[in-house]
Amino acid sequence: MVLMLFVIALVCSGAVAVVYSLTKEPIALAQQNKAVEALRKALPEFDTIIDTVEMKDCVIYEVLKGEESVGYAVKTTSPNGFNGNIELMVGFRLDGTIHNIEVLAQAETPGLGANMSSADNALQKSFVGKKASKMDMRVKKDGGEVDALTAATISSRAYSEAVGFAYEAVKQYESENTEQRGFDSTRFVEGSGVVANDIVDGHLVEILGKDDVTLGCVIYTSAQGYSRAVPVSLAVFFDTKATIVDVAVVEQQETPSLGGKMTEEDGVLLQSVKGKDASRLNFALRNSGGDIDAITSATISSRAYAQAVEKAYETYKKVNL
Repeated sequence: MVLMLFVIALVCSGAVAVVYSLTKEPIALAQQNKAVEALRKALPEFDTIIDTVEMKDCVIYEVLKGEESVGYAVKTTSPNGFNGNIELMVGFRLDGTIHNIEVLAQAETPGLGANMSSADNALQKSFVGKKASKMDMRVKKDGGEVDALTAATISSRAYSEAVGFAYEAVKQYESENTEQRGFDSTRFVEGSGVVANDIVDGHLVEILGKDDVTLGCVIYTSAQGYSRAVPVSLAVFFDTKATIVDVAVVEQQETPSLGGKMTEEDGVLLQSVKGKDASRLNFALRNSGGDIDAITSATISSRAYAQAVEKAYETYKKVNL
């Protein structure tokens, strides 16, 4: 009997191994196709996935349409559903708006929490089209602004929690991408610290403070300069009254003897904006009737610098300091 049981167990184990080896790749392919389909539903139309990274227990996908970034899709999970994990794909446009949300997996009660998978359900409607930075992502029963599914508060809380995880992951992704470029915004003010960060209009915004006093915000922005490989990327520091305290070039590959001079602390571009009230500046170049002095023989690079600072100011106007 022992021998027979051993033979049966051996045959069954072998059969399971064979079935697993035969189905492993099709299952993986099906899961990959499901993820891509969810990406396409969660985001505006795109051509290419340019980055996939795991962060804060989420998976972030950054995508392009042509050469332009479309936004981010985030695969996120809450373990606090009524019957376990709830997995979502949340799409964020560059301005921080939630484009769409797709349910990837859930085991909630049919007719109740499972309705989160239905088209245009109350949970989805509460998020889609809203700026994530402006939302209180709690259900209304808890003082937030999210409409819960009828008789499914626990499921609704988990869904909202997963969306919140996704947004935190996007903020960290933006922040770490900036850090990887070797820039520390606290260099603007000795002894300061980043007390908060957010994504506004697709730009990373860091609030600086010191001794419990808000000093202003640093906004990371970019524009296409003379180099087609790397845009001109800036960190622009505004105080609480819209004064441009300082500007740092985070990244650029402009011609060193021409546009590359934008990195000089006594350069004409920085002196055109530093210490100025942004609300009173005309961000066009001087030769086009504006207030910005261009680097000699580097009009394209200078215009990109000015455009990036102007974009930072437009974002600044939407930041609540």
